[in-house]
Amino acid sequence: MDYFLLTQDWRYTDIPQLEPLSRQLPALKPEFVQPGDLQQPLGLYIQSHEDSEYLDYLEEALPLLSSRMMKLWQMYEPQMSFHPVVLMNPERSLQMTYHLAFPAVVDVLHEDSEWNQDHTLLQHIVLDRSRLPRRKIFKIGESTKPQIVIRLDVAESMLRRDMTGIALQKLEVAEPKTIYRAARPFVM
Repeated sequence: MDYFLLTQDWRYTDIPQLEPLSRQLPALKPEFVQPGDLQQPLGLYIQSHEDSEYLDYLEEALPLLSSRMMKLWQMYEPQMSFHPVVLMNPERSLQMTYHLAFPAVVDVLHEDSEWNQDHTLLQHIVLDRSRLPRRKIFKIGESTKPQIVIRLDVAESMLRRDMTGIALQKLEVAEPKTIYRAARPFVM
């Protein structure tokens, strides 16, 4: 089975921009947010223009899904939690509802994966076939940056439905490296 890293398509340049989260929610650490941490819909201020495109996938500070993408993900991962996020632009009297997804976090990296020097950024992702979950959507557990992986069937469904703002990078999947030891000869 093929797996893809889901990212925002950066060719879209006129999209809503989130106000810095550190000013809006100083106590919130986006990389550590869990479904139980948020009780009410999360309201975030944005800057946007009349021609701004509201994509189906935004990943500026938090990975956010449009309602139609959330429904698609629910079909493939019914147990996944989502939390509503209202993007607000008071200057334009505009509110758009998105959803923060909480995919399962799984340690799936193969030892051939490559990191930068201080081990904070994945430069080349290689998935370990023996550690892949049965899930169709999951987050790489070893990475501090939210990196969402989707299976081929989910990717095809998203493309068939013309989801906007997505970019897919096919990931390498490798067999685990095993160390074979020569058996000791039987001596009498």
